[in-house]
Amino acid sequence: MDSLAELRWIRISVIIIAIAVIAYILKTLKVIFIPLVFAVFLLFLFAPLINYLKKHKVPMFLILLITFVIIALFLGVVILLIYAASNSLISGLPRYEDKFNSLLSTITIYIQNFANRWNISSENFSFNNITQILSSGFISLPQLLSNTMNTLVSVIQNIFLIIIFLIFLLLEIDKLPIRLKRVTTKFSKDQTLNIIQNIEKQIQNYLTIRTLINLSASFLCMLWMYIFGVDFILVCGILLFVLDFIPDLGSVLASAIPILIYLLQSGFSIELLFFSLLIVATQMLIGNLLEPKLQSVQLNLTPIMVLVSLIFWGWLWGIVGMLICVPLTSAINIILKQVAPDNVISALISSD
Repeated sequence: MDSLAELRWIRISVIIIAIAVIAYILKTLKVIFIPLVFAVFLLFLFAPLINYLKKHKVPMFLILLITFVIIALFLGVVILLIYAASNSLISGLPRYEDKFNSLLSTITIYIQNFANRWNISSENFSFNNITQILSSGFISLPQLLSNTMNTLVSVIQNIFLIIIFLIFLLLEIDKLPIRLKRVTTKFSKDQTLNIIQNIEKQIQNYLTIRTLINLSASFLCMLWMYIFGVDFILVCGILLFVLDFIPDLGSVLASAIPILIYLLQSGFSIELLFFSLLIVATQMLIGNLLEPKLQSVQLNLTPIMVLVSLIFWGWLWGIVGMLICVPLTSAINIILKQVAPDNVISALISSD
């Protein structure tokens, strides 16, 4: 009995060490792994089109050309939207600096009045520090331009790597199951292909439904912003669409941004209250009706594991990890079920 218990602890220790080593490698080499993961996601999204073209005997160079034309058109639309949103933000930001300072003064006065009412000395609360922290939340125009340029350089580098990885994957797509079979000798070619197809189906379903949900939420919030005359509609629309890919936390951030903008624009008012209720109700309605089905039925993940994966991948890869944490965890779940159907980790992750 002691030997069995000892063996169990050894296995647990080996698993923990293996997870720590893998996490260290993923975090250290994230500049390579992040573009690779996005390339794999793109491959899965284009898989139906690629399979259709291959069935009709279309040459591989034409498949590559068609794929990259579609990607180029999509990137062109995204770049135009970001350019228009950036111009709107840069032109409107200076007038919001005074509004932010005014709001900051009002908040500081409220804090000081609250402290005086309850006889709290300034030694317990450093109002200068509070002011400094709140002031740091506002980005000046030079800072915004500098951050934008740095982000653009990073995005261009990642897009270049994604394209390189995608070309390699497209050229090797037929040989991929065989190559993976060499790595995973435990499985036959059919089993390896089955794992890939399951992951492909899960990710296709998730990204398709998630994109439609985000577009719906973004469109409705932009509609409320238009009706109430809130600035930066396009900027908020893009941010809402992207942030809603982050489970749980994303909807909170997506709701806060337009509300904060309207607060700076018009101050405290009854219109702000109604606008806030509409934004929050939209996010809650979509979150309560559609997201649970998406997470549980499409991906078979428990809510607690969605939260754990958000924290884990966010720690590894930052905001990018938070955006793609759900499909990554789902893919790991599929692999674990094939490797060891009765393993504890898969049982904790899966909702079925």
